[in-house]
Amino acid sequence: MSAKPVFVLVGTRPEAIKMAPIILRLQQSGLLRPVICSTGQHKEMLNQALADFNIHPDINLTVMQEEQTLTGLAGRLLLRLEEMLSDVAPACILVQGDTTTAYAGAVSGFYTKIPVGHVEAGLRSGDMYAPYPEEFNRRAISLAATWHFAPTRGAANNLLQEGVAADRVLISGNTVVDALMYMRAVIRQTPPPLPPVIEDILRANAPYVLITAHRRENFGQGMEDICSAIESLAHLHPNCFFIYPVHLNPQVRKVVEQRLSNLPNVILTEPCGYRPFLRLLDNCLFVLSDSGGIQEESPSFGKRVLVMRDRTERPEGVEAGFCRLVGASKDNIITAAEELFVLSASTGLPGANPYGDGNAAERIVTQLEKNLIGKTEAATCPR
Repeated sequence: MSAKPVFVLVGTRPEAIKMAPIILRLQQSGLLRPVICSTGQHKEMLNQALADFNIHPDINLTVMQEEQTLTGLAGRLLLRLEEMLSDVAPACILVQGDTTTAYAGAVSGFYTKIPVGHVEAGLRSGDMYAPYPEEFNRRAISLAATWHFAPTRGAANNLLQEGVAADRVLISGNTVVDALMYMRAVIRQTPPPLPPVIEDILRANAPYVLITAHRRENFGQGMEDICSAIESLAHLHPNCFFIYPVHLNPQVRKVVEQRLSNLPNVILTEPCGYRPFLRLLDNCLFVLSDSGGIQEESPSFGKRVLVMRDRTERPEGVEAGFCRLVGASKDNIITAAEELFVLSASTGLPGANPYGDGNAAERIVTQLEKNLIGKTEAATCPR
């Protein structure tokens, strides 16, 4: 019996990282085989992340345009995916998270009556406009999805409360932990190169704070306030560096470069590949970020994160003590950062990783084999 195709859709770097363990496990299945489709929503960063796992797309969609709208992107994706799904005729579609890519993949599966598996299902912030448009995307994907792979008990409960049948929900753990456990060992054994200025900082064992900020809801005044906070912290801590890999979005880069490029201890770099970024995360004091993924990645490295958002769909990191919501308020960021400068000098760290044990991909693929082939040895996640 030939292996059935599973259409694995990825568009952004976080999707690539979180889908990589599933793709690698599918390649070993014998019963299922991945057909990897890249939408190129984050083209350069996506390709970097996949290459770190020695994965290369089978299909590349050319749908990105400069200054595109969400409507335009979603429309082009739906049209191109209709063509690709007709050609591949997959047994199911796998989408991850909350991007426009994932949304379009789920809707395409619904329209074509192809089963959809949603990886990292059930996250909710409770506010349709924060994060925007991700909260809407997640809820819409849940309506279209056949199987829901929830990373935590809380995410599964969200789905059950919304009326999703229990036999369609699997608490798998988060595949980001699978990826991190593999990559952490790799980067510690063979450190990936970073820009010379950062290599000098690491060689000198100088303290630094890692920064990522790029979310749509922070565009405009939010980014101005975040940069103002970073500027103040840089003046308050002249012996500490602030390393900021700047997102490619021009609405982010313009503000960041205008506000922070002349500060001697603020290091602005191009976006890092996955391995170099994890090396930065592994060695930093703490993180300032509005990213969802960082909230999940930091516990595997024992790092605290100040989340520059008012709400999070990942409350487990907050509850475990790794993350703290501070919004984009300059005063809140500075006050919380000052507290972390003190905490980072102590030995006390939060407790266990709330996002899983590193076996999420195994559970997901085993469940897919059961659903699509009839294999009965479905792996279970501790609950």
